[in-house]
Amino acid sequence: MAGSVQFRLPHWIRESRGQSLQDDLLAGLITAVLLVPQGMALAMLAGLPPMLGLYAGILPPILYAFIGSSRTLAVGPVSVAALLVANALAGQGLDPGDPAYIAGAVTLSLLCAGILLLMALLRMGELTSFLSHPVVSGFTSGAAVVIIVSQLPQLLGSADGGWLPHPPTLVLGLGCLTLLALSRTPLQRLLRRLGMRERLALFLSRAAPLLVVLGATLLTALLALPAHGVDVVGDIPGGLPSPALPGLDGQQLRDLLPAAIVISLVSYVESVSVARALAWRRRQRIDSNRELLALGIANVGAAASGTMPVAGGFARSKVNFDAGARTQLAGIITALLVAVAAVLLAPLFRYLPLTALAAVIVIAVLPLIDLAALRRTWRFDRADSAALLVTFFGVVLVDIELGLLAGLILSLAIFLWRTGHPHFAVVGRIPGSSHYRNVDRYEVETWTDLLLLRIDESLYFANTATLEQMVARHVADRPDLRHVVLICSAVNRIDHSALETLEALVENLREAGLVLHLAEVKGPVMDRLRHSGLLERMQPGQLFLSPEEAVQRLHSPDRTAVRSRVPA
Repeated sequence: MAGSVQFRLPHWIRESRGQSLQDDLLAGLITAVLLVPQGMALAMLAGLPPMLGLYAGILPPILYAFIGSSRTLAVGPVSVAALLVANALAGQGLDPGDPAYIAGAVTLSLLCAGILLLMALLRMGELTSFLSHPVVSGFTSGAAVVIIVSQLPQLLGSADGGWLPHPPTLVLGLGCLTLLALSRTPLQRLLRRLGMRERLALFLSRAAPLLVVLGATLLTALLALPAHGVDVVGDIPGGLPSPALPGLDGQQLRDLLPAAIVISLVSYVESVSVARALAWRRRQRIDSNRELLALGIANVGAAASGTMPVAGGFARSKVNFDAGARTQLAGIITALLVAVAAVLLAPLFRYLPLTALAAVIVIAVLPLIDLAALRRTWRFDRADSAALLVTFFGVVLVDIELGLLAGLILSLAIFLWRTGHPHFAVVGRIPGSSHYRNVDRYEVETWTDLLLLRIDESLYFANTATLEQMVARHVADRPDLRHVVLICSAVNRIDHSALETLEALVENLREAGLVLHLAEVKGPVMDRLRHSGLLERMQPGQLFLSPEEAVQRLHSPDRTAVRSRVPA
């Protein structure tokens, strides 16, 4: 079946050799070095023990590698999903550190897995089309602001989430922030200017978060900063996750289902958007339905690992791509190295200061605040920019899920209003040619006995009244009019309500001594009209291949008039 999800041996197993294998090994190493501190930080953002962030980067990406269609998507913990998990569990009255809180996070992973797998079964891979880019941009930007604000108490070291800073914590946190900010593009540029090879410069730049975290941990231990009030992670039990699915509580499943739906949709949209953007750069193809299946199975792995929902993250995927990843083997290499870190490095993070993890989170989510998107949207379309702003401020000021819902509803309302008020144009012929253009934009020939009306939208229930009004308005002030031609070059679909409107137009125009004709009707629309019987009821109305044919067949030569307009 065309477009169906097919199971076959992953292509990367055959391709992983030679230079491709070397590229994947290096990319996997670089991404793992970035994922270790980020994973622990994102687990903290979700209100979970840091080790669960590492667990989210072990089994899920391995499962994804065998099913997913993206060669470079880095699956694991992501910031927006972590924030949504924390918001959902806090809404259930659960406290971080409570075993019930961890069980709730695992339940969310299982629910997300079920939702994504159901969507894959129903072939809902193109669901991303219903979330417009302004809404997604407003949501991610708003979520990034919420995340940054939520980390300020950790950065400040303020007691009980207040705003009075703790000087040692503040100094350490600002130092980590500064080093992390400089480790990005500035460090890469400096290393390249010093003659370092591109790959090595990239590796050192991406290793900076881990080095900063290790340095902050060492400094905290040497200076005995916990004794001076600097909060640290404490003892972290090392080892690998023991695969086991959680016990299911029917009431908890029902309570967490709305949040799981939001997490699933947002995670899928983010993952597929990133995967497609990277695939385009190498002329590769992404199968959206296969991505649903792969992400669903990856979240089964997250639930079995006892951790939070996972998705494809933008930052790590881009790092994986820029590091030269060629196949999904790079993701498996990353997962294996994270597993090694979970076993060997866990005891080293006992003195890891929470302010350092907060700095990692802030630097990771800063790129999600997309002010350039707001500027572009504002210049191009004020309605779309309104959807972006409503989503952003809804997320920041009201609630994460409600903000997204408000933006989605407004975006759909804008779409319905636009399609419900389509553009209509009276057209005429450009003198000396067979081209027909809007009479309000070009100098054209028109005819007193013939009205050519172009419809620039598909016809459905929301715009049928506008169609009737438009035809009636142009017919009323033309006493010599005999023929009305609807040009349907932009009509891709006609629903039953629109069909009934066309039938009513035929009768109303006939009673007024006018005949309705159609021109440039597309094949699929023509097929539906033939089955409907409208073509028979239109007679003596006719179908024309083009406006020019309609003019040649219908107009009387003695009723030609020239109408001038200033070209746009």
